Amino acid sequence: MNLRIVFSVWAIVLLSSTALLAQDADVALGRYLPPEKDSVIEIFKCGDKYCGKTVCIKDNAYPEKDKDKGVPGTPYLDHNNEDPKLRTRPNLGMVFITGFDYVGEGVYKNGRIYNPRDGKTYCGKFTALEGGNRLDLKGTLCSITFIGKTNNWVKLGSMNLDDPRWDCTFKSKK
Repeated sequence: MNLRIVFSVWAIVLLSSTALLAQDADVALGRYLPPEKDSVIEIFKCGDKYCGKTVCIKDNAYPEKDKDKGVPGTPYLDHNNEDPKLRTRPNLGMVFITGFDYVGEGVYKNGRIYNPRDGKTYCGKFTALEGGNRLDLKGTLCSITFIGKTNNWVKLGSMNLDDPRWDCTFKSKK
């Protein structure tokens, strides 16, 4: 058999398997509702990695009882951040999931997850399940990876985000 033909066949197989792997990797792209059902998170590509940001927050304003955390009626800020310079950035629109690599079979690893509720950054992984309709997101202590917490997120379906209680980056302000 001609060596050129064998090489060409292998090149075609390699290129098509790479394209299929990239297509599989994008299964997690989309908007998800975490278990608290108080926000919407969008998983998106950031270069050759996968990231996530908060695109909607329900009741995005400090209540009267939280005067010590923020001005009542104003949007939530990253007030728990360990870096004082970041404590005034809004939670809405914040990229808090960064640097995840797709490693195959619906699994994304080697990224970081910032939790604005406690101001800490965790190591993490997430797994796309049911064709990307569900994500299992696990955050762990970076130094002790067997200590952590897993949350199950559900892909946003036909939920009505037109309710004025939802503040979303993609909604026009009135």
